[in-house]
Amino acid sequence: MCAATIVGVRVLAGVGLGILFVLGAAIGLVIGFFVFWVSLYRRARAVHAEGIVCRAEITARDPVIGPVLAGPALVRLSGAFEGQRTSGTDVLGFDIRMQKTFDRDGRVGDQDLLLGSFESFTTAARDRAKTDVGDYLANEYSSVTPWWVSRTGPAIFRIKAPVVGSRDRGVDRIARLDSDLAADRARLVLSVHGGGSSIEVAELRLVERFADDDRTLRASMFRQGRALRPLGIRNGIRASVYPMSQLARRLRGG
Repeated sequence: MCAATIVGVRVLAGVGLGILFVLGAAIGLVIGFFVFWVSLYRRARAVHAEGIVCRAEITARDPVIGPVLAGPALVRLSGAFEGQRTSGTDVLGFDIRMQKTFDRDGRVGDQDLLLGSFESFTTAARDRAKTDVGDYLANEYSSVTPWWVSRTGPAIFRIKAPVVGSRDRGVDRIARLDSDLAADRARLVLSVHGGGSSIEVAELRLVERFADDDRTLRASMFRQGRALRPLGIRNGIRASVYPMSQLARRLRGG
C-alpha cells in the first residue's frame, strides 16, 4: 500500500471517528443532565471523585511525537467509584494535564489526555476485576477511545510502569506511590498504538505529590494545544458531560 493511500485511509478513519465524537456529544447532553444533579448534590465529581495530584515531567523517547508532548505536567490519579483505601474492585483513572512551564494551578495547561485502567466498554467489567486497586503503578492505562495524532492518525494511548515495586513498600496505594516518589522510581512509559504499529513516545516521571486534590484541575476535551484531538463516541460524551459536572461543582463551591 503506497504512502498516499495509507494517509487517505487514516484521514477517512479520522473523519468517521470525528462524526462519532459529535454523536457522542449529543448523547452526552442527555447523560450530563443527570450527572449535573449528582455533582450538584455531592459537590464533587459524579465519578473519580477522590483523587491525588502529582507534579510530573514528560521526556521524549522518539524524535517525532515525543518532543511535542515533552515538558512539565500535572497528573491526577483517582478511583472511579471507590475511595482511596478501598479493598474492593474499581477502575482507576490517570489524567494528564500538559503545561508549557510548570504551574501548581490546575487551571494552567494546554493539553489534556485522559486514560483509565480498562481497554473498552465491552471488557470494562473484566478489566475492573483485574485492576490492582492497591497500587496505582501496577496497572496499564489506556485512552480506550482513539485520539488523532499528527503523522499517525487515529491512535490509542497507553501508559505503564516498566518496573513495579514490591507490595510491602506501603500499606495502600497512596503509601506505595509515596514510596516510589521518594525513591525516584515513579516512572511510566507512554506509547502510541495506531496504524499497525506501537511506538514508545515518552517517559512520564512523577516528581512529587501535592497535599491536596486540586479541584481546579478540570479536564476538557477542547484543551488540545499539542494537537492531540479526541475522537469517538466516548470522548464526545465527555465533551458534554464534563463541563456540566464542572458547572454543578462550581455552583456548590466544589
